[in-house]
Amino acid sequence: MGILCRGTLVLSLSVVASLALAQGRLISIDSARAVSEVNMLTGEKTLLGTVGSNAGTTGGLAYDRANDVIYLTSTSLDSLFTLDLNTFTATLLGPYGDSAVVMHGLEYDSSTGTLYGVSSHNNGLYRLDKTNGAATLIGTSGLSSFTNLGYDSANDIMYATNSGADSFYTMDRSNGATTLIGPLINSTNPNSLAYNSDNGKLYMADNSTDKLYTMNVATGEAVEVGSMGSGNVLGLMYYNPVPEPATLAILGTGLAFLARRRK
Repeated sequence: MGILCRGTLVLSLSVVASLALAQGRLISIDSARAVSEVNMLTGEKTLLGTVGSNAGTTGGLAYDRANDVIYLTSTSLDSLFTLDLNTFTATLLGPYGDSAVVMHGLEYDSSTGTLYGVSSHNNGLYRLDKTNGAATLIGTSGLSSFTNLGYDSANDIMYATNSGADSFYTMDRSNGATTLIGPLINSTNPNSLAYNSDNGKLYMADNSTDKLYTMNVATGEAVEVGSMGSGNVLGLMYYNPVPEPATLAILGTGLAFLARRRK
C-alpha cells in the first residue's frame, strides 16, 4: 500500500473543492439534429454543432454522469445511439426491436444504472439495453401523445410531462403508472425534461412557446425562464462530467478523515 503524504492530501482536498465549483451545461437537441447549449438563466440557445445524418430524426437525450455516456434516441430509425459531444458523432447501439415504438422520452436512472424510454405509440415505459438498444416493456401509463422523463437523482423521483394532457406527473418505474401532480398552466407542448443535480432544478422545453421553464415539482406549474428561439427541441439533458455533489461530499469527507489520521 502506498503512503499518502500530507501534501498529497492537501492537493486532493483542493481538487475536490475545485470540482465542487464546476458548472455543468444544459444541452438540447432538435429534430433536425442541431445540438445547442441552453442558458439556464435566460433560456437562449447557442448552436454547438449538428449530429450526423446517420441518426435520422433525433429525439430524447439522456446522460449517464457516472460513466460520462450520452444516449440519444432516433424517432425515425427506432434505435438507440450514443453521442460524442465533442465531435457530434452518433454511434448506433441498436434498434428497439419493435417498429411501432416512437421513443421521445429518454432518461437515465443513476440509482440503478437503468436507461428508460417512453414510446408515444402506447405510452409504455421501457427498459433499454445500454449495449444493444433492445427495449423491454415495463408497463403503460394510460396517457396519450408524447411523454417526457426527468429523473431527480437527489430525491430518487422520476417525473414526466405529457403533451396531450399538458400536465406534470410522477412515474412509477416498476409499472409505468403515472400520478398527477398538476397542470403545467404556462406550457402547452412540453417536449423534454432535464434535472440539474447541482442546483436541484428541473428544466423543461416547450415546442409551442419555444421557451425554457423550470418546474414547480410541488404543483406542476411551469415557470418561464426565457425564450430559446425557434427550433423543434425534443431532447434536453444536464451535462456535467464531474461527480454529483453527494459523491464529492463523500470523497471530501474521506480525504479529510485521512488527513486527520496523518497528523
